[in-house]
Amino acid sequence: MNTVSDIFDVFGGNAAVARILGVGASTASEMKRRESIPVEYWPALVDEAKKIDREDVSLERIAIVMAEAGARRRSAKSSEVAA
Repeated sequence: MNTVSDIFDVFGGNAAVARILGVGASTASEMKRRESIPVEYWPALVDEAKKIDREDVSLERIAIVMAEAGARRRSAKSSEVAA
C-alpha cells in the first residue's frame, strides 16, 4: 500500500471511504484526486481496517503514504516552476 488510491482500494472505493468517514462521495473523491486524506480521518480508516483484518492500514502507514504524496506534489510544483 503506497498511494492514496491503494488505501481507497482496501475499502472498496470512493463510496465506501465516504461512508466510513461520514463525508459525501464528492469529498472522498476529492481526497483521492488530491492524494490527501486529512489527519482527522485517519483513525476512522484504521478502525475500519481492523474490522476487515487489514493490519497494513495503520496510522504509521497512512502517515508515510501522505508524506510521500506530499513530496510528489512538491516535486511536481517545483518542476512546473522550473519549466
